[in-house]
Amino acid sequence: PNWAPPTIQLNVETASGSRGPLTASSHPRKTVPVMRSLLIVVSLVAMGAVTAFKVHETFPPIDLVNDGNRAALASWYSDHPYIPQTTTGLSERSKEMLRWTASEFITARKAGLVSCEEYASVLVARMLFFKDAQQFLATSYDLAPVLVIEEARKMDARVEKEGIDSIAPLFCLPVPMKGTMATTDYPSSAGNAMLNNAAGKKDAAFTTLFRNANAIAFGKTNVPDFAASWVTMNPLNGRTMNLYNGRLTSGGSSGGSGSAVSGHVAPVAVTEDTGGSTRHPAFMNQNFGYDPTRNHYPNQGNPGITYTNDQVGLNSRSFADILLVDAAVLRTFDEHAIGKAAIDRASAADIRIGLPKFPFVDLDLPKDAYNFWGLKNGPVSSNLHAKYTLATKVLEDSGFTMVTEEWPEVPSKWFGRKVNAVLETLWSNRRINNLDYDGLGAPHLHSFTGQVAEWVLSYTDSKASLDDIWESSYDGGDGHSPRGFYGFSAVTDESQMRAVGHVQAEKLRAWNSYFDAHNVDIIMTPGQRCDAMTYEGMSNSSIPLPVRQEDGTVVDEDSSLIGCNFLAYFAFKDIPIPEVMVPTGLDAEGRPTAVEFWGRGVPEDRLFDDEYAKTHDIAFLHTVNRLVEAMHREPSLQRKDPPTVADSLRAGNAEL
Repeated sequence: PNWAPPTIQLNVETASGSRGPLTASSHPRKTVPVMRSLLIVVSLVAMGAVTAFKVHETFPPIDLVNDGNRAALASWYSDHPYIPQTTTGLSERSKEMLRWTASEFITARKAGLVSCEEYASVLVARMLFFKDAQQFLATSYDLAPVLVIEEARKMDARVEKEGIDSIAPLFCLPVPMKGTMATTDYPSSAGNAMLNNAAGKKDAAFTTLFRNANAIAFGKTNVPDFAASWVTMNPLNGRTMNLYNGRLTSGGSSGGSGSAVSGHVAPVAVTEDTGGSTRHPAFMNQNFGYDPTRNHYPNQGNPGITYTNDQVGLNSRSFADILLVDAAVLRTFDEHAIGKAAIDRASAADIRIGLPKFPFVDLDLPKDAYNFWGLKNGPVSSNLHAKYTLATKVLEDSGFTMVTEEWPEVPSKWFGRKVNAVLETLWSNRRINNLDYDGLGAPHLHSFTGQVAEWVLSYTDSKASLDDIWESSYDGGDGHSPRGFYGFSAVTDESQMRAVGHVQAEKLRAWNSYFDAHNVDIIMTPGQRCDAMTYEGMSNSSIPLPVRQEDGTVVDEDSSLIGCNFLAYFAFKDIPIPEVMVPTGLDAEGRPTAVEFWGRGVPEDRLFDDEYAKTHDIAFLHTVNRLVEAMHREPSLQRKDPPTVADSLRAGNAEL
């Protein structure tokens, strides 16, 4: 608590064009924003907020965004792609360490084969190599090389004095924190320019768990303003780039974490999911994305968008690392050992996998459904369906029991007939408070701006207002509008938000009815509806989406990001169920693909039991692990590194 960040002096360009030093304010814990990659026009007030700034070169010009010419905006994105670079000159030792999973690093550290400082230094160098991909908030590029190495040296010294177990159980593993997490050693901005210099009053609870487990907080990853987008970009820190294809987005809102993991900057990173913000970046970056049961991990200190959906989670290249980190931060090693043993004892045939088509494989809404979001009927993309079909075959050939039943039918007042339980709970109109009620998730967003204001007050030293935050949150096209998310607080109904708790129980019963009726252990679906999307496509709503026509044929039509993502990532996000995105290799065009595993929801009498939530996911996680091991025996379903990353880390490459 008495530690203060190092004073950093830098030159910034002032409005008049002169250059001079920018120094820390009088606040003892203030960190100074360092923007060597970006000349920013700065005006500091007592609160330490940036009130004027130059838009990052990778963010589209604001005039272009605001004039509404989406064709011109799409052309701008098309003309400004990211070109992934191949690292050269890496030693074989560095390559080996960068290839390590978290589990492999910990094994090496415990055996004395590597020091904390050596490993941290290699990861920091990797972070700086990918600086042009904007995987981290700009301040972290200058602070992390100092803070991470300093902490690694301290842990090495502790080992010398107290032994290796003194840094258990994560043994100085550097873990990037999502940019929305409050921290005391890095600025707490949630990606917003007005908060770029805001000092954190205290760490987010999940960050504290990592520190207590002897991990090192490895900077803050880039995010859209307050995580309010499926596209990771903001005007001050720029766009986070996708290393597989520079025209693709990195997903959001945890795209910085997802891209950093795919680039081997770190083996595992912290994410958070309101409506896909862990899973969509996992999909776009070929990572495993673990979105836990609500409050499996503590969420305090991460500014939520809702009180029902938001949950911190993890992205990793190895599912074994998710199991390791989960047990380490929650200290549930014994519970994991028991859960693993139970799953290992089961025969493959005893593990039953549900494969319902509606709504995730093929959406077929009747005309009288209350379709608030205007979702179009049709199957998932042919590329994703092919991967899903192959994964199904591989698992079936491995002896697992595949169940192709649909959800049970239930009586419906809205439809006036028996219908699929999911259709009833998501697309019937309950008419709450004499208003139409969206079952997919609009009422949940009512609290967003209030949660933003509370986080700024409780976790930062900033005096920025909601108006300040709104003004500095710029849109980036049809698919990137943080202001649009903020606006839900004004247009949704308070009484409908209060009714969410009642509807949650109904949704939980509907979800679990599949598990009860068909005695399944897990459900598998395609990762999302559309192929991995480009910046161009998201900006002007030209993402190809298969749509069923009146005559039954299926034709690709231009779609918005909402049309592609809302069903896959918002459906049932407001009830406590675990999900894992699992990479399934690349499609013929080199784009990432994935399937998603879903677990049973908590028992209804545990709906609001946070202590129970800590262990609810364990059997599910070990079931997923067993299925992943079987699936990934098929080479075409195995996770693939970005081509330039794979080339640079291949053992035996000639050194410069």
